[in-house]
Amino acid sequence: MKKAFYIGAALGALLGAVVALSMDLLLGQSLGSGWSEAVANDLNRLFNTTFPHDHILVLFGVVVAIGIISAFGAFIGGVCSVMVARLFMMLAKEEEE
Repeated sequence: MKKAFYIGAALGALLGAVVALSMDLLLGQSLGSGWSEAVANDLNRLFNTTFPHDHILVLFGVVVAIGIISAFGAFIGGVCSVMVARLFMMLAKEEEE
């Protein structure tokens, strides 16, 4: 089960990061802003500052946001892969009897 969880977690984290980055690349300009503009806007509202979208703190915030998305994807991927592995184990066990 550990192997299934680790494989699912790796695939889930990779898929989460790819989806988050592709949303920024494909939809960021058409919607008017991407991850960096959104994080800059949130930081400026939170701390009453005027950070540009390419400031180092904004880029760190983008990395943290995409990291959280990847971590959530890893957790969900791990849980789903364990569920699928158990299903296949139960199906294989029924055939043997």
